[in-house]
Order: sequence, then C-alpha cells, then structure tokens
Amino acid sequence: MATGEKHSPHFTGRRRELRLFGDAVRDSVRTGMTVYSFTGELGVGRSALLHEFRVSARERGCAVIRLDCARPGHRIEQGLFDELLAVLPAGSAPGAALRAAGERTAGTQGLDPAAPAPVPPAVLRNAVREAAGHAPLVVTVDDVCRADAATLDELHRMRQACARLPVVMAISIRQGEPATAPRELAALLQDTEQLVLDGLSERDTAAAVRAVLRRGVPPEFAAACHRLSAGNPFMLGELLRWAREKGPRATDTAALGTAVLPAVAEAVTGRLDPIDPALGRLAAVIALADDDTADAAPLAAHLSGMTLEQTLVAADLLVRMRLIADDGTVTLRHPVLRTALAGGMTRMARSAAHLSAAGHLHRHGAAAGRVAGHLLASTVPLDDSWSTEVLLQAARAAAAADDNDGALRFLERALRVATGEDHHRAVLLLSDVRLRADWADGVDATVAMLAATGDESVRERLLHRVGRALYEARAPEDTERVLTATAAAVAGTGLSRWPRLHRTAAGLFAGPPARTARLLDELPLPDARSVSDSPAPSPGLRTAAAAVGALCRDLGGGDSRSAVEEARGVLAECGEESSAHPLTVPAALTVLVQNGRYEEAAAASAGHVRRGDRRDDALFPPGCPLLLLVAGQIALGQGRLNEAQHQLTQSVSGLSCGGAEAGEPHRAEAVGLLADVLTSLGRNEQAWALLRRHHYAEELAPGWYHRHVLLARARLRAACGDLPGAARDLTELLLRNGASGVRSTAAVPWRIHAVVLLRQAGLLDEAQEAAAEQMRAADTADTPLEHGRALRALADVAGGLRGERMLREAVQLLESAGSELDLALAQADLGALLLRLGRQQYGVAALTEAVRLARRCGARPLAEQVRTHLAAADERTPQHASLRGILALTTRERQILLQATQGLSNRRISTVLGITRRTVELHLSSAYRKLGITGRRDFQEIFRPPGVWSLLADGAPGGTGQRAPAFASSAAPGTVPGAVPGAVSDRADRPFGPLPAVLRFRTEMWTDRSLGHAEGEQAADRAAPLGVLPLTGGS
Repeated sequence: MATGEKHSPHFTGRRRELRLFGDAVRDSVRTGMTVYSFTGELGVGRSALLHEFRVSARERGCAVIRLDCARPGHRIEQGLFDELLAVLPAGSAPGAALRAAGERTAGTQGLDPAAPAPVPPAVLRNAVREAAGHAPLVVTVDDVCRADAATLDELHRMRQACARLPVVMAISIRQGEPATAPRELAALLQDTEQLVLDGLSERDTAAAVRAVLRRGVPPEFAAACHRLSAGNPFMLGELLRWAREKGPRATDTAALGTAVLPAVAEAVTGRLDPIDPALGRLAAVIALADDDTADAAPLAAHLSGMTLEQTLVAADLLVRMRLIADDGTVTLRHPVLRTALAGGMTRMARSAAHLSAAGHLHRHGAAAGRVAGHLLASTVPLDDSWSTEVLLQAARAAAAADDNDGALRFLERALRVATGEDHHRAVLLLSDVRLRADWADGVDATVAMLAATGDESVRERLLHRVGRALYEARAPEDTERVLTATAAAVAGTGLSRWPRLHRTAAGLFAGPPARTARLLDELPLPDARSVSDSPAPSPGLRTAAAAVGALCRDLGGGDSRSAVEEARGVLAECGEESSAHPLTVPAALTVLVQNGRYEEAAAASAGHVRRGDRRDDALFPPGCPLLLLVAGQIALGQGRLNEAQHQLTQSVSGLSCGGAEAGEPHRAEAVGLLADVLTSLGRNEQAWALLRRHHYAEELAPGWYHRHVLLARARLRAACGDLPGAARDLTELLLRNGASGVRSTAAVPWRIHAVVLLRQAGLLDEAQEAAAEQMRAADTADTPLEHGRALRALADVAGGLRGERMLREAVQLLESAGSELDLALAQADLGALLLRLGRQQYGVAALTEAVRLARRCGARPLAEQVRTHLAAADERTPQHASLRGILALTTRERQILLQATQGLSNRRISTVLGITRRTVELHLSSAYRKLGITGRRDFQEIFRPPGVWSLLADGAPGGTGQRAPAFASSAAPGTVPGAVPGAVSDRADRPFGPLPAVLRFRTEMWTDRSLGHAEGEQAADRAAPLGVLPLTGGS
C-alpha cells in the first residue's frame, strides 16, 4: 500500500471526474458500493486520475486499496489480500479470518494460479466492513483489461460480496485494446458507470503549460501546444519537456511543430507491438503519408505491405484506441505523434516511402497536389518525366488558391528535374508566381531569368511579364529602374529594342495617338531578312508595334479598314505564339471592338482566355484585367448590360490593385465604362460612388483616356438634372478628343448615347456632326449593328417622316444584329416619334415592345421613360401633375421652358430667340401655372418622374414630329451679346488647344449659365439647380 502519495503539481483539469468521485465517496454510506470505469486513449491520464482519487480519499480519512493489473510481476489476488490486510486494524477478528483464509488458499508457497480457491464471501465481506468502519473504502484498479480471468473473478466476487457496503471502486480500462479475459471483464463491468476521458481543454492545456514551464507564454504558444497534442496529457508533457530543455526560444510555434519526441513514438509502438506488430507499422505509414483524403486507406495498404482488408481491420483497432479519427480518413489525431513516428525513420527510409507513395498516387490518378507533396518530401528527386508535369500542375493549383509559398516550393523542385519545354514552362510559371507574391522581388527575379535564358521564345514571354508588371509600377522611378535592368538583360539579342518599344507604347495615353503611331513607325525594327550585323529583331517586337500602331491610327481617325486588317494579322500571329508586349493582343482586340467587330473580337479573346486557363506559357493568366476590359466593351457593344457589368467590375478590381500609376489610363477606361453601364441599369448612386472612389467625380488630369469617364459623368449629371454640368462634361470630352486628334466614334458608349445626349443638352450642332461622323464610321464597320445605331442617331437629329424612315430601317437592322438594348432604344425613339406624328396605335405598339426589350436587358431607366410616354399617349391612364402640365404646353412655352431648364436666364433666352424679355416672362408664367409650380426652383420635383424630360424636349404626342430648336440656329459665334467677363475664350494656350468656333460659343453659353446671370429677374425665376431627369437612351 503506497501511503506516501501526494497530489501531482502538474495535474490539471478533470474537475468533473473529481467531483463525481467525491460525491460517490460521500454517498456510498447510504447507497452502498459504487463502481466507476474510466477509459480513454493512450496517455489520456487514467492512472494520474486514479492517483488523485487515492490522495483525495486519504485526505477524507478513507482506507485505500491500490491494484495495478499492468505492473510486471504483480499478483492481483495476493495484492488484494495484502492491501486489504494493511488497512484492517491490527488484531481485529475480520483481519485474522482473512489472513487464515488466504493462507489456506495459497499455502506456504503463495497462491496457486492453476486452481485458486476463492476466499469465502462472508470472510471478504467482514474484512471490507471492518476496513470501512469509520470511512468508505476506496479501491482503484488500473489497467483492468490486462488482468487474467482469476483476478477478474476475484474482483467480481468482491463486488458482489460488498454490494451493500460503503465502498467506491474506480476501474481504468485501456480504450480499444483487446482484453485478456473479455468475458470475465464484461461481467465485472456490468452495470457500472462508464466515463470516457477526452483530451484536456484549451484552457486546461494553457494551465498545464504555465505549470510545467513556470513562466508566462504567449497565448498562441499554448494554443499550438493544445493543437499539436490534442490535449493528450502524456504527449503534452513530453512536448513541454522538450520546450523546457530548449529554453525561452522554444516558444516559437513553428519550431514547436517540428519537435521530434522519441518517448511518444516509443510509448505508442510499445503499446501496439504486443497486440499486433502490423499496428505499429501501419501507424508509422499513416504518419508518413499524412493524408486526410477519403481514399487514403489504399495508399496506407500499399506502403505498409498489407492487403486493403488487413489495413482496414488494423485501422479499425487504431480508431478504437482513438489514435486515428473515425471520420472516413486515415490520419493520426495527434500531430505530435505524427511527427514523432515519421521523425523516427531514417532520411533514406522516408524518401523511399514518399517516392513510393507518389508513384502509387500518380498511377491511380490522384490530385497533383497530393502527388507533388510526396515528391517534395523526398530528399532524392524523382527523375521520371511525369514528375515534372505533376509538379507544374500542383504549382498552378497552389497559385490559383493564393498559396504562393506552396507554388514556389513545387516550382523550385520542378526546375531541378525539368528539361526542354518543361523547363521553359517552369520558368514562366515561376515568374508569374514571384510577381504575384511580391512585385519588386518578382520583377527582379524575372529580369534575372531574362539574362539566364538562351531561348528566344522564353525571353519573349518573360518580357511580356515584365511589361505587365510595369503597368503595376507605383512610381516612374520604378519603371526606369526595371527598364534599365531589362535593357542590360536583353542586350545583344533580337529583343534588345524592347525597352524603347515599351516606352513608346506607354506614351499612347500621354499625348495624341498619331504621335505614338509615328514614333512606332520610326522604331528600327527591320525585317528578319534584312542584312545587318546585329541580331534581327524578334517577330514579337514587330507584332507589338503593329498592334499598338493600328490602335493609334484607328483612334486618330486614320483608315479604319486598314487598322482592322492590321489587327487581324496581329491576332493571327499571336494565336498560338507568345507576344513580347502585354498591349499587343488588347490593342488588336480594341481595334476590332472600336469598329463594331464584336463577334470576331469575342472569338479571339476567348481563345486567349482558354489558353490562359490551361497553359503555363499563355500570354495572359486567368482573370487578366486587360482582357476583361475588352470583354466588357464587347458585352456593352452587344447590349448585354449585366455581363458587361460583371466583366468590367472584375477588370476595375484587377487594375486597382496597388494603385499603380502606370496603369491609370486603363483603369480610367474601365471605370468610365463601368459607370456608363451602371447608369444604363439605373444604378446611378452606385455609379457616382464608383467615380468618387477612383477620384473621377471632380477635376480630371489631362489626357484623352478619360473619354468614357466624361461621357458617363455627362449621362449621370443629366439624369439628376444638372444639364449645364452635363454640357460641360460633353464639351470637355470633345475638346480633349479634338486636341489629341481622337475620333469620338471610337468609343462604344458614344455610339450608343452621344447624339441624344448632345441634343438634349442643347449642343445641336455637335449632335448633328456626331450623327454624321457615326454614319461614316458605320459605313467603315459595315455591320448591321453599327448601321442601325448610326441610323438611329441620324433619325434623332432629323425627326419627322425622314426620321421615321431611318428608325424603321434601324429597327430592322438591329433585329438582325441581336442587340436588345439598341433595339429597345430604337423602338422607343420610333414609338415616341409616331406619337408626335399623331399615329397613336403604331406608336403605342412600338413603345410597348421597347418596354419589353428594356426590361429583358435590364435597362430600367429606359423602361420607366417609355412607360411615361405610354401614359402620355393614353388619356385614360392616371397622369401625375407634371405630365399633364407638359402635355398642355404650347410650342413656344415648351421651347422657352426647355431653355429655362437648361439653365439659361430670361435675358439670355430673349437674346437667343430674338424676343423681348417680357415675352419670355409671360410664357414662363403660363408654363408655371400649367405645371403647378412657382418658379425654377421647383423644376427638380416636376421633372423627377422618368420620361417627363424627354416629353418636354421631344414634344407631346400628336404634333408635327419636329422638335422646337433649343437655340436659334442663326446664333453665330462671337455675335452673342452680353459676353460674360471671364468666359471661355479662343486662346491658343488652353490645355486642350484652340476651341472650334461652335464649341467656343457653346462653352461661353454654359459658362454664362454657371455664373448664374439673372440680374433683375424675379426671385422665383432665378437660375437655380436643374430638375431634369432620365434622358432617352437609358440615361
């Protein structure tokens, strides 16, 4: 009997079990014998818990008997007598009877295990009653599953004999292990309270860590200890012993995960080998494979040399012992055990097992990441050809999952074993991953690869990546540093002129495109057949120069047919080959888009996207922002608004990463296009938020590349009633285009919305010129869609029967083109025109079809506007006050009111129309009465309903079909009286160059409005914020 036991200073947790034990001791006087059985995995602390039970019992004054069935040489029967005799009072009668019975049973030589004679129950019962005379008797039995049948029978007889006595018996069982005498054990444990011990909680683990290390540790260290040991007290203790030996530096959680604990491995194998040597072998294999997939069992069978059935049987026992999880996978529950078992093998044994595992998994079609993981774990590279392909596939998968570190490890191994084309692919993929992980490090590494490679095609592809990276540079000095290093890397090769080509192409957005085209033509890129001492320029350089040059010439109003043919040639050359510059393909695709070749551009773009999804050496990785920008323009050009929003949103996101200065022009184009699409979808607040987020809502930096931003802003301002602001944005757009020599029709949104927007903003001459220019561009494109758009634009400025003929032809063309948005716009224009011509039945039919089409393509503002026209055409439809007022206006009232809503003061209206100011005031007063308002400040409420503005601008149903001009056509530049001090003048030093005469007049007019010239007018009739709302064209 061990009477010197004390509480362990490192014992933590198990509060519930200790409380149950205390309650059982207290209640046993009343309830009789209570038996608890405890089970749990190896090292869970069963023996430690029994130790605490015994110490607590002695503190309560209880007699304690300790039995250990696993102790070598310990005879349980003799131990039971010895322990019981030790707790009996000396000279007591029950003690003497028990001693005599033991002597009769065992004889002078001790107990005969062959035929033990049981102690009479009465003698045993009297001895226990005597031992429990003053306090309950506590009996702990450790590792009872190792006891033989005779011992278990003796314990069972004791339990039966003492059932009504104050006895508490605590029995521990090794979980999952087969018992020596299973039938007798089952009889002993019948009707006992069974408790399963789990690992310590994270809180108790942290307490144990502090108790063992005797110092404060970071919370993450304690959490790592709990994760690695799964709360197992034995494994946790060994881990903390290792940490204590390493000292304070061992609190590094990464180092903790690599700790190899031989004692843990020995304890587990020492427990498993006596049961079945195959169990230890299987556990080691599982530790090495570290495979948590559902089909890991066949791999374990292969590595352990067992059949699958044998493996599953052995794994079932490990599950019952709680060494592996019972979740369908075959993986060890305790990471520290996994490290201990794998670390106990020699390096060569581990490498051989990992290579065997890799080969097995590859033959059975496992995922590349699983196979490559074993290839990496081997210190000896596998030189089979399939290993390189697996490593590359695994690297791509890791990169797609944003695991750059994993991808780099796979690629570094691939470069050690790859040859030929596989080596080239590994180099390119390594460049992509390095660039994604860290811009500066990735660029330097890619430039170093440039200098190291001798293959021209690989060098081209690497330069393509350098070019992509340069568009993400945050400062000009970064760009120059990289270009200088690149020039040194490609010196003396056919790509030596690449840095100059990049600088020239990057200047596309810095000035007139025609200048860039001229500089590209001047680049010394002779044909490869030219006689020269230096290496012939790479075809990739000539292709890049041709693509960007074609785009520049197309933007500058050159021969569009020739530009399209050049773009087609570039795309044909880049079909399966690389390109030396990232703008090559996007520039060629943009030429096709700008000329209405949407299907052709979509097919070419899709080909590059597919190659990017499946090839490591593809021009563009999946989700390339430049290709997404082109895809968004294609979708917009075809009237697919929702798809355009999706593509452009991704493009904006990709182009906004890092805030790169060099990529600003592309970002401005993408943001402007996305804002335009959001406006067409009726998401104006979202569009404004987008522009503000990218700092495009206020003053813009110089450059023609803000064309989409300015058009989107004009549409948004018009939609919220700021027509002077819309006119200023449109004027600025035209000025920037004019100063840079950029043709406006090169922009897809311009071809859809510009003419209507210009007219409704009062820029009539510009609207007529834009319509004519659009028809010339449509003749070049020669597609039904662009011809239909151009006819709709011409019809808008023509009106009347001529406009009707154009619109009917436009509808036919657009029906064959398949663009529902453009068809809806044309049907809406046709319906409104027919209503003005008094042909209500046909007008209503066209408008009804326009509503259906607008709703299908998501153009909510257009649908609401057309419904307003339908309401105006049907007197039986309930009409709001502003709509009734608009329909009641005379032609002159409508004309004057239109100019008032556009921001002109009464004095300016009288000057433009050649009438007196008093006449203007009388007409406005009459219009105000019909509309139920008091003055200009009420315009916003009156024109809030969609479509009211277009009724005012276009005229009410039943008219002549002609619109009243917003301005007198005789108003000549320079002859407008009342010039405003500080108005825009025709100065040659303006940022965008001299103003054309008609734009000078328009700009002066809008400047006059912005200054609010309404001196002497009635307070209710002063120039005020405008209230006009959605315009024709989905604005």
